Amino acid sequence: MNIQEKFEKGVIGRTYTRVDSEYKVNIFLGYNEDGQMSMVITELGKEKLVKPSKRIDVTLKSREDGKLALSFNLLDGAYKPIFTIFCKDMINVCELAGSSMAISNALERWNYWKEMFDKKKQNILDKMEIKGLIGELLELKNHFMQEWEETTAIASWMGPLLGHKDFEIDDTWYEIKSISENAIQVKISSLEQLDSEIDGHLVIVRLEDTSPVTNNSINLNSIVMKVAEEISNPTNRDLFMMRLDNMGYSYDEEYENYCFMYKGTEYYSVKEDFPRLTRSEVNNSIGNASYTILLNGVSDYREV
Repeated sequence: MNIQEKFEKGVIGRTYTRVDSEYKVNIFLGYNEDGQMSMVITELGKEKLVKPSKRIDVTLKSREDGKLALSFNLLDGAYKPIFTIFCKDMINVCELAGSSMAISNALERWNYWKEMFDKKKQNILDKMEIKGLIGELLELKNHFMQEWEETTAIASWMGPLLGHKDFEIDDTWYEIKSISENAIQVKISSLEQLDSEIDGHLVIVRLEDTSPVTNNSINLNSIVMKVAEEISNPTNRDLFMMRLDNMGYSYDEEYENYCFMYKGTEYYSVKEDFPRLTRSEVNNSIGNASYTILLNGVSDYREV
């Protein structure tokens, strides 16, 4: 199901399209008479007062056929991408609940999203933080969510929890580094990043600066949206959004000014003899240290 296509059908005529005929719950996507992006759920339930947010208006009204119409209308067009994620999440929640519980579960879910939409605007991440987070999200999407089941993949993302490694899964770990296309070395920010008694992987994600108008460019908002859209379980989506919050990310238009072209990923096997600094090799009086690794010097450890 392509949610964006459903919305696009209703732009000109300000109409709605049912999500899909095979869905148990009656959910419609489109644009309301005021030209606002909108989702409407029509099922049985009890009428009650619902609080809107600053960016989404919410109404719950009885219809002549005895059903309720729960409407979510986007007030701020800048939030269209995150509203699309919100709608997919609501659709999943309602389908899991079934028609008899769709309205009540959607209202409960709304309390979670309302808090997110009402968050005060904060300072955005700096460029290096943006680039690093994009690298981790690309690895989550293209590797972990392909090789492991959804819950395990998202739970393995330890970077947002200030873990020493970005991903820890099964009996190994992965440290992700985002560098430019022609970079010949990578910075290791702490002694702990590559220090472990078990073998792991150093993952190099190459990203090159580009302009917002370049085809196939990536920005932080777009990769967050792509990952979120692939998550089918609402609980896992909650965990993903919490991880992003821990990283200091919340949706902001400003992120779309920082665009990159993805140039490829390299994997290096970090074994016992891999060139690195470890805590045991450094004098106890040294609190921390950073260093660089020349990639041509570790070519023998390259996996892919």
